[in-house]
Amino acid sequence: MNKSVDERDGQKVARKIREAILRLELRPGLTLDEADLAEQMNVSRTPVREAIIQLISDGLVHRHGRKAIVATMDFDEVPKLYDALLVSSRLIHRLAAEHRTDEDLAVIHKTMLAFERSKDVSNGVERSEANLQFHLAISRAAHNRYFSTFYDNALLGTIRLARACFAQVSTVEYLNPTTKEELATHLAETERQHRVLYAAIEEYDVELADKLAVDHYVLTRNRVEKVLFRVDPAVENMDLSKELP
Repeated sequence: MNKSVDERDGQKVARKIREAILRLELRPGLTLDEADLAEQMNVSRTPVREAIIQLISDGLVHRHGRKAIVATMDFDEVPKLYDALLVSSRLIHRLAAEHRTDEDLAVIHKTMLAFERSKDVSNGVERSEANLQFHLAISRAAHNRYFSTFYDNALLGTIRLARACFAQVSTVEYLNPTTKEELATHLAETERQHRVLYAAIEEYDVELADKLAVDHYVLTRNRVEKVLFRVDPAVENMDLSKELP
């Protein structure tokens, strides 16, 4: 009984810590103190330990001796990260189209609508959270925990990268008319792609789901590239497409 309660608590703690890492509230390189986290979340240290084990598996935390540290982001690894996202995304969408159940489809549809409701321009974190849940729902519909772990880790890594980039854009720049127009266009295209991905999975269309997964990957990659260019003028004239697949 107590063990099952600790397991449920561990899942909740892992989710809260994961969200804090993705929101950059827990910064890369920060040492996680089990006692402090247990006190903040009003749980025992056991579920915190379970959560840290899960986050290590997710690639968001790593061990340094006895310390648990929020994983740093190595920008030299970005091309490899996007390689992993492309390959794993194609696998997951093919499998989801082949193996999804009606229950899976209902969850994907629910998370798709939740993303469409999160249109507040000033709340990029909320939108990103909704987008993450949509893609995790597709991952679960693949019904292959090995490929899902591969995909989820790549997905979380690219989301961390995107949030780190967007966090460096000033509020004035982020909300100026040109940027807002670009963002609205990007969101509209994201919604459109989500809907056609959903339709392909609904129709068990494996080949179309694969093609659309590539299209969605390109949309995601290009968005991050634009922000990287905007944040760092020194790379303004670089062509990252030569480094990314």
